[in-house]
Amino acid sequence: MGSAAASEPLLLLRGVGKVYEGEQPIVGLEAVDLDIFPGDFLAVMGPSGSGKSTLMNILGCLDVPTSGTYEIKGVPVTTLSPEALAAMRNREIGFIFQVFHLLPRYTALRNVELPLLYAGVGREERARRALEALRSVGIEDRKNHLSNQLSGGQKQKVAIARALVNRPSLLLADEPTGNLDSKSGEELMAILAQLNAGGATIVLVTHDLAIARNARRIVHIIDGRLVTPEEYRERRG
Repeated sequence: MGSAAASEPLLLLRGVGKVYEGEQPIVGLEAVDLDIFPGDFLAVMGPSGSGKSTLMNILGCLDVPTSGTYEIKGVPVTTLSPEALAAMRNREIGFIFQVFHLLPRYTALRNVELPLLYAGVGREERARRALEALRSVGIEDRKNHLSNQLSGGQKQKVAIARALVNRPSLLLADEPTGNLDSKSGEELMAILAQLNAGGATIVLVTHDLAIARNARRIVHIIDGRLVTPEEYRERRG
C-alpha cells in the first residue's frame, strides 16, 4: 500500500450520534469524531455504560447512527440498505467477542470455515484458508478438536482465526480477555500485537487499562462522548 493510500482513513466518523428512542430517549453516543487508519491498533476505553459497546456496534455495522456520518473506505454506511450493510459487515469486518460463540458439535476447523461457507467459498478453498487462519494463531494442532475439548484460551484463538478467515479490513475485539485467565489473556494480546505488526487494523474495546496499553493508541469514552485522558481520569476519580 502506497503512502497516499495509507493517509486516507479506513474508518471515518464525523459527528456520530446514537439515540435509543422510547418513553425517555437514551443518548448512546454524542457527536463522536474519529479517524482510524490502515494498520492502527486502537483501544477504546471506558467504564460500563459509557457508550463503548454502542460505538463498537456502529463500527461493526451491527447498528447505524441516528446522526452524523460513518464511512468505511469512503463508503457512507448510513446510505446502505440492510442487505448492503450486511454484505459490508461480512466482507470488511472480523469480530472477536468476550463470549466465543463456537458451535459445540463442530471441530475447530469447521467453526473457522463457517464465514467462508456463508460467503459461498468452495470446500477445498474453505479448508485451506481455515487451516491457514488456525496456523496464524498457533492452534493448527487442535483443528480436529470439538469446542468442548478446548480450553478457554484455545477457544478464543479459534474465534480469532474465524474472525481472520475472510481477510477483513478491520478486526473488532470486544473485551476479548474477559473470559480468560491472565496467562491466556496475555497470549491473546500477543497474538493481536503480532497480527497488527503484520498489517491488521484492530479496534479493541476494554475497561482495563492494562489491556488498553497493548494498543498503539487509546481513546477514552464517558457518557457517549470521547474525552481527553485528563477528563477521563478526573471523571473516574
